[in-house]
Amino acid sequence: MLPHWSTFKLLGLKSSLVKCMPVSLYSTTEKGKGTLFKYQNNLPSLPVPSLDQTLTLYKRAIIPFYPLGREDTFYQNYCKVIDNFKEVEGPELQKRLSHFAEGKRNWLSTIWDNYAYLGYREPVSPFVSYFFSHKNLNTEIGKDQLMKSAALSHRVINFMSKIEHETLEPELIKGSPFCMESFKWMFNNCRVPGLPSDTTIKFSPQKNRFMIVISNGYFYKVYHHDLNTGERFSLGQLYASISAVHNNSHQKPRCSNPIGILTASNRDVWATNYKHLCDNPLNKISLEQIQSASFVLCLDDNFPTTIAEKSVDCWYGNGYNRWFDKPVQLFVAKNASSSFLGEHSRMDGTPTLRMNDWIIKQISKMSVTEFHDEKKTAPQYTELVFEVDPFIQSQIQKEKKAFKQVTESLSINVWQFHGFGKEEIKAYGMSPDAFVQMLIQLAYYKYTGTVRPTYESASTRMYFKGRTETCRSVSEESLQFVRDWENTSKSGAEKIASLRSAINSHVRYVKVASKGLGVDRHLLGLTKMLRDGEKIPDIFKNPMYTYSQHWFLSTSQLSSNEFNGYGWSPVVPEGFGLAYMINPHWLHVNITAFKNNPLGLNPDYMAFYLTESIQELKEILSKSVIRAKI
Repeated sequence: MLPHWSTFKLLGLKSSLVKCMPVSLYSTTEKGKGTLFKYQNNLPSLPVPSLDQTLTLYKRAIIPFYPLGREDTFYQNYCKVIDNFKEVEGPELQKRLSHFAEGKRNWLSTIWDNYAYLGYREPVSPFVSYFFSHKNLNTEIGKDQLMKSAALSHRVINFMSKIEHETLEPELIKGSPFCMESFKWMFNNCRVPGLPSDTTIKFSPQKNRFMIVISNGYFYKVYHHDLNTGERFSLGQLYASISAVHNNSHQKPRCSNPIGILTASNRDVWATNYKHLCDNPLNKISLEQIQSASFVLCLDDNFPTTIAEKSVDCWYGNGYNRWFDKPVQLFVAKNASSSFLGEHSRMDGTPTLRMNDWIIKQISKMSVTEFHDEKKTAPQYTELVFEVDPFIQSQIQKEKKAFKQVTESLSINVWQFHGFGKEEIKAYGMSPDAFVQMLIQLAYYKYTGTVRPTYESASTRMYFKGRTETCRSVSEESLQFVRDWENTSKSGAEKIASLRSAINSHVRYVKVASKGLGVDRHLLGLTKMLRDGEKIPDIFKNPMYTYSQHWFLSTSQLSSNEFNGYGWSPVVPEGFGLAYMINPHWLHVNITAFKNNPLGLNPDYMAFYLTESIQELKEILSKSVIRAKI
């Protein structure tokens, strides 16, 4: 998951620090706290890769994109440029980067947050945010909009409390701790539009014990702790408050000036409108209430039925019943279909995956008897008021049209294949993630007859404030695999051998990237060390440098049996957004693209070739005699 790289200037962007409101975040030193952040102080710092290692890996990664591979004259000439950079400009930029990294536990964090997210000016929805669609629950709670809304909110508040008191278990992957820093930014946080880049604001959870409920386009401040006693509200009390808000909002016609649509704007436009809104003291107060709220719950009036409809609903929805700048936003439709949308600037998908997976598992075990409210506390909520002047009215109408135009330019296909998943792949001694990456490569090759730059997110959370590094999925081995697979003269054994070689190559790259030693973040860091007026080195001006970072396929895996959807947008006009889940016995790929894709590519056709590819892989693998012992 990453923003539209085609809209960035690859060079010349000045990095600026992420601006955050000074506020005491959850501390790891307070007495009585749990173990959530127990490993933070001992996490290693993100390393600065060696120049030689990065350039060697880079030269290898771009080979598949030259028609003649290693023998291509253009490749050989570019290698000379790369080698010259290693001897001439590279050492000085590397020295500057190493100096920049001194005293920092993560030299990349502020650069990346601004370059990839806060400095990005296109609308966060649908272009940056990611979504999870929850599976349907065949229970009384799971079929009632308001009961499910209360249940979701109650369990989210429980999860929030675990973070606040640090009782949430820290994550260990194969015995190694992962950075839990991003959990601090999950609640009571908000992205704020600004020029030339946005900021993030973090508020005290103890001083802001409320959530925002958006219903029929109106905004309500709904308390989840009692204003008088400070006690957390019960499930029944939350249900009463949410029901009261729903009733109140629907006693009026749908809001004619839905402020939320402004958050779907181009960020420069939203920054201008935001400043205008804040010039009115009443509006400024309402905006601060939204920003400081724990999270947002949206009560929708639609009935999404198919998985594609559910996915679209949480990907961008109707636009007006939303606040796209919050990192945790939940939606519940009239038919109780529920989902989640995450603003991406301060956290990636793994923390919110954990939260959503946990709350759906919790809700599936709940009983309606838990909604009984013995205290009969009066609902505690207030409606937020916005004074909308003619200028903002015109901007709302303008953004409604712009949002409709943008979202109608996108298409989606939700591909699922049951009866073959993680366990079946492991039975053949293969990495499930690498297998699906090769499945995607094969389907794309069948569709287009070529391979193109492919991005996969590799987690670097083994380091302090680690987020992601790029895994370049296309390799010499993956290219050979797709060619061999489509070669009718190759035997099944030869095809499987080629598949294994491609998978092993991919696994090696993921391991390198997860250690923070990939190509892309290091090269980005080197470009950021260039000073104003300095000549841009030829390595960065070569067409292959730009092309190999033009992600025709943007992919990432987050898996949960509690979801029936997960995805985001394509990141370049010609590309696919391919979000995939690998569950024990089924696979899921959410395929998004622009309808006016310059290459004429269509998600429906990509889904067709995914099916053809998995059926062929499954058939030939089933005939192989060697299966791994599990």
